[in-house]
Amino acid sequence: MDSSYLLIIDNSPDNVQVVNSYLRNSGVAVRVISASSSSELEDALRQKSPFLVLLGAQLPSAVNIEQVLQAAEQFSIPVALQVDPGDLLNLESALRTHPVQVFNKEENDQLMEVVSQHMKGGKTAIEQSGLQTKLDELQQRYDLLLESARDSIAYIHEGLHVYANRTYLDLLQVKDTVEIEGLSLLELMKTEEGTDLKKLLRDMNHGVYPDKPVPVSINTPSGKELVADLSFLPAVFNEEQCIQMMVCEQDAQFALKEELDRLRKTDQLTHMVNRKTFSSRLSGLISQDQDGERRIAIMYIEPDGLADVQQVMAMESIDACILDLANVIRSCIEENDLPARFSDQGFAVLMERNSKSELQDAGNCILSNYSNHIIDLDDRTLSASCSIGMATIGSFTRNADEVIAQARKAFKQASNKGNVLIRYKPALTTVASGEAERDWVERIRHALNNHDFYTIQQSIVDLEGENEGLFENRTFLREEDGDTQVSEFMQIAEMNDLGSTIDRHVIPQLMTAIAGTGDKHIIALSSNSILDFSFPNWFLRKLEETEVEGSQLILQISAITAETNLQPTKRLVEELQGMGCSVVLSEFDNDRRTLQLLDHLPVNMVKLRPGLAQGLSSNNPNQEIIRAVVRGISSHEIIIIADEVDDATDLAILWQCGVKLVTGDFLNEAPQVVGQ
Repeated sequence: MDSSYLLIIDNSPDNVQVVNSYLRNSGVAVRVISASSSSELEDALRQKSPFLVLLGAQLPSAVNIEQVLQAAEQFSIPVALQVDPGDLLNLESALRTHPVQVFNKEENDQLMEVVSQHMKGGKTAIEQSGLQTKLDELQQRYDLLLESARDSIAYIHEGLHVYANRTYLDLLQVKDTVEIEGLSLLELMKTEEGTDLKKLLRDMNHGVYPDKPVPVSINTPSGKELVADLSFLPAVFNEEQCIQMMVCEQDAQFALKEELDRLRKTDQLTHMVNRKTFSSRLSGLISQDQDGERRIAIMYIEPDGLADVQQVMAMESIDACILDLANVIRSCIEENDLPARFSDQGFAVLMERNSKSELQDAGNCILSNYSNHIIDLDDRTLSASCSIGMATIGSFTRNADEVIAQARKAFKQASNKGNVLIRYKPALTTVASGEAERDWVERIRHALNNHDFYTIQQSIVDLEGENEGLFENRTFLREEDGDTQVSEFMQIAEMNDLGSTIDRHVIPQLMTAIAGTGDKHIIALSSNSILDFSFPNWFLRKLEETEVEGSQLILQISAITAETNLQPTKRLVEELQGMGCSVVLSEFDNDRRTLQLLDHLPVNMVKLRPGLAQGLSSNNPNQEIIRAVVRGISSHEIIIIADEVDDATDLAILWQCGVKLVTGDFLNEAPQVVGQ
C-alpha cells in the first residue's frame, strides 16, 4: 500500500493538525486528510479509500453525522468517534442508527490504539482485495485457455459432466454442455476387456489415479464411434473436488504425429528432405556393406551466380529460383534417388547407378536441362546455370560428413568454371585406383611402425626486416626412390583415419626439438585431429611433458577443412588458444567462403594457397588474388604468409601487395631435419 489515509471530520482545523502532528511524531506513517461537506466526504471516500473515518468532537454544521456513517458504510470503511466526556451529543446521535467505536478525546493513547488497529486492518483488506482481483483475473484466463484449448477437456464429478470445453463438445458432436449434463461416462464410454471404468472412477474419488492413459471407445450422442485415450488429473471446479479428463483421439493423434514427423524431416519450400534427414539416411547407407557392383554417389548442386542475382531481386524471386532448380533436379533423377535441400541455395542428391557413366549422365541431364530452362518470375524471365560436385561412396568411405565434404570440395572447383560437373579426386597423382589406395594405407601404417616420417624445418623471413626466429615444418615419408611430401599422402591417410595417428607420431618429435630454443614453429594439423575430441587433452599433456611453451607453437589448419568442419575447428581453435598457441589458416585465397572464416575463427595468420606466390612477376591474376586477400583481411589483425617462393625477384611484388612473411627455396639454406 503506497499511502495510508486517515479521514478526519472536524470543525476545527487546529484539531486536525494536532492529530496529524501527534501521529507523525509518534512514528505512524499516515497521511491525514479532512472533509467539511458532504461532497468533500464522498470524494475523499471514493478517491483516497481511507482506512478510517475519524469523527471529531466538533462536527461541521454542513455535515450530518448520520450521513457520514451511511457513506462510510457504503464504502466498507470503519468509523471512530472522538467524544468529549462533558458533551455526549455526538455519541447519542451516532448510536441511534449505527454502531461506532468511541474513544476519549483527551486520551492520546486511545487515539494511537484506534489508528494503529485500523491501519493494520485496512492494509490487510486492501491486500486481500488485490489478491482477489488477481485471482479473478487468473480464473478468467484459465477459463479462456480451457475454452480455446485444442485438447478435448472435461470436468467429471460422480461420473457426470460438470464442464466441457468447446473441443470436447465438438468431439462428441454436441452444441453445448446441456446435452451431456445428465450423461454418465459409464453410458458414453466403453473400456477394453480387463479395465473397469466404474472402479477407476471410484478409485479417483479416493485420490488414486491411473498412471497411464486409459484406452476407450466412445459412442457419441450422434451415434459415431471413436477410439481414444483418456488421461485423468485431480481438479477443482466451482469450489468442488472433481476429475479433469483429457481425451486424445487415437486417429487424430496418429495423424498429428505423422505430420509433425514429416515437418521435421522436410524442407518447406521444395518438399525435399532436409539436411539432417539426408545426412542420417546417408550415414545408414555408409554403415552397410558397399562391396556391390552398383555405383553410389553424392552430388552437390548450386545455381551459378545466385549471389549476384540476390542483389537485384526480392526474396520471393530467390525462392522461385531455388524451387525451379529443385524441379529440374527431380526431373533428372530416378524414383529411388534421394534429393535434399542441403543449404539455403544448395542441393544434395544420393543416387545409385550401374556404372560411373550413368552417374555422369544424370549429372549432365541436370546441367543441360537447367541451362536450357527459362525461369518464369511473374513480370520477368531469367536463364541460369548450375555447377555440380560429385563424390562416390565406397568401402573406404568413413562417414557422411566426409563424402559430403568431398562433393562440396569438387563443387567448389566446378563453380569456378560454371555449368560443369567435377568428380572429386584426391590430390595424389600416385593413387589411381582403389587397389593402389589400399597399398598406400598399408605403406602409411608400415611407416608409422618403422618411424619413416621425418620433418624439415625451414625459416620464414620477415620482409620488413624483423626476425623473430619463425620456422615452418614440412613432413615427408621416406622412400627408397625419392621421399614423398605430405601433400601426396596425407589426404589418403585422412580418408582412412590415419591423419591423427601421423600427427601424434610427428608432433612429439618436433616439440622435443623446439624445447628450450625460444623459436616459434608452424605445425600442420590433419583434419582427423581437428575432429578428434581427445586431441586437445593429448596435446596439452605433450606440452607439459616436453616443457614447450604454448606461445612457441602456431598450429596450421587448412581453410578447406575449416570450411567443411567449422564448428569442430572453432572448438579446437579456442582450446588451443587457451593453451597460448596461435593458429594459421593455410590454402587461403580470396574465395568468399574462405574470407568468411575470419568472422568465425580467431586466427593469427593466414598462409596463401600453394602456387599463388610463384612466378608473380609474369602472373597478374595471382597478384590480384593476393591483393584481394590483403583487402579481405584488412579489418582483422592477421599476418599473411607466402610459402613456396622460388624466385627472389618476386619478394618486392609480395611486399607491395601487402604480404609480410615469406619462405621458400629462394633462401638457399640448409634446412634442419627432425626425426631422421
